[in-house]
Amino acid sequence: MTFSLTDTVRDALTSGGIVNGAASALGISSASASKGLGAAGSAMLAGLANKARDPLVLGEFFNMAQDPALTSSTLDDPARLLSGAAEATRARDLGSRLTSSLFGGRTDDVVGGLARHAGIGSTAAASLMSMAAPLVLRAVGGLVRSGGLTVGSLGQALLGNQSEIMNAVPPSMAGTIGRAQIYDVVREAQPQVPHLPHPAAVEPKRPAWWAIPLALLPLALLAWWFLDARRTERQVDTTASRYETPAAVATRTPPPAPPPPASKRATTPTTPTTPTPATTPTPATAPAPKAQAELKAVHVAEVNRELRFAENGVEAKLLAFLRDKSAKYDDKTWFEFDRLVFDTNAQTLTAGSHEQLENLAAILKAYPGVHIKVGGYTDNTGDPNANLKLSQERADNVKKELVARGVPGDRIETEGYGEQHPVAANTTEEGRSQNRRIALRVLPPKS
Repeated sequence: MTFSLTDTVRDALTSGGIVNGAASALGISSASASKGLGAAGSAMLAGLANKARDPLVLGEFFNMAQDPALTSSTLDDPARLLSGAAEATRARDLGSRLTSSLFGGRTDDVVGGLARHAGIGSTAAASLMSMAAPLVLRAVGGLVRSGGLTVGSLGQALLGNQSEIMNAVPPSMAGTIGRAQIYDVVREAQPQVPHLPHPAAVEPKRPAWWAIPLALLPLALLAWWFLDARRTERQVDTTASRYETPAAVATRTPPPAPPPPASKRATTPTTPTTPTPATTPTPATAPAPKAQAELKAVHVAEVNRELRFAENGVEAKLLAFLRDKSAKYDDKTWFEFDRLVFDTNAQTLTAGSHEQLENLAAILKAYPGVHIKVGGYTDNTGDPNANLKLSQERADNVKKELVARGVPGDRIETEGYGEQHPVAANTTEEGRSQNRRIALRVLPPKS
């Protein structure tokens, strides 16, 4: 069966009934509604094409497209789709998951570009995006149900029609979505010729006497290593301390400024990161990486679907607190995120953080009366003012990601505490890694 994703999505979003219904529901012209819906669909296809080689994203999209909620007649009426009906809420939640998966923290920028293209306000543009996402999923789901689309053929269609897909994206949105990423993916799809030695290295056989020094070389290296072992023995622990454990990566703070004056460093001019203990250090003193807790699929009744999280993860702790009618709301009860990873020396979150953010957003949306505070913390390494600024930026970015996933911003407070409130001693790398963290607490109910 031959199909065109761009044609399928365009037809689903720009039919007369959908366009006129959207225009009426949002109070905009039919021309603006048509431009906005078409652009939203093109942007989503382009965002999906950017991730065409990510089997997890494609698989999630494929599964969402087959959700029974998308077959409801509610999707035929934009006014009903924006209502509080159960089918409409489920469809919008699916759409929200889709836009978050495709655009993440760039969702607001994509909506802004959509508003400029269609000549409408940002609120109307966000509503159009909210309408378009479930309609795109329904259109693709129709291809799946007809037997014309599989995960594999979906990926091939995205990669094989990248020019058509990107040409449909308005200029006001193309830069945000990332035109270059699509072409990079396509180039990667070309067969790669394995690297072969230069012909000059593949010469006729050398005389047999060449084998003698080659055979002796390992023995010479072994002898050098043995003689040098004593000289380098004391350097092993210092070298190991320059590497962070995976746990430290989660809330890494900026590296320290140049080492402080010698007057502040009593006995360790050769180890700028940690004081040298009285006894001779050995490699065993370096902190061992923390094992990743096993993730389990748990059916969460409040959100009516399965979420994957660790048994002692932030999701489990938050759910237990919210379900406990006798829980005390105070400033001492904080729940630490266990799967947030930030880019080095930056406030931006890596893709590996998305699942936990999605889970938390789903839980918060299931408890619409709950308000939270997100706190950012660092260790005491480096400039205190820089650490305080970074901790605030990271807390703010967690809020931004939750808002992008549909949690109202007025339900989330943030505060960066820098090196305040350590939970472990800053005298060891393991302790410092525990102090670099993001946590949340539930605020008392508002009257």
